[in-house]
Amino acid sequence: MQRACERGIRVFDYGRSKRGTGSFDFKKNWGFEPRPLHYEYRLVKGKHIPEVNPLNPKYRLLIKLWQHMPLAIANRIGPLIARNLG
Repeated sequence: MQRACERGIRVFDYGRSKRGTGSFDFKKNWGFEPRPLHYEYRLVKGKHIPEVNPLNPKYRLLIKLWQHMPLAIANRIGPLIARNLG
């Protein structure tokens, strides 16, 4: 970040973070100002927007299990699981 500033770059995109998550707090502590970003959904078979986020109680247990899973297994099955979320 320092080298980028030295080259004159003044705008950084650190991606989306949901309020109440560690990444949101980290960015806020560094002085970043939150701006709302809107999502766009195309519902092919569903009728409701999926709530796929770490704050959804439905996923809390799964997230805790995932965090304790060996990395090799997580990397192997991660793409298969991610495809079917929501």
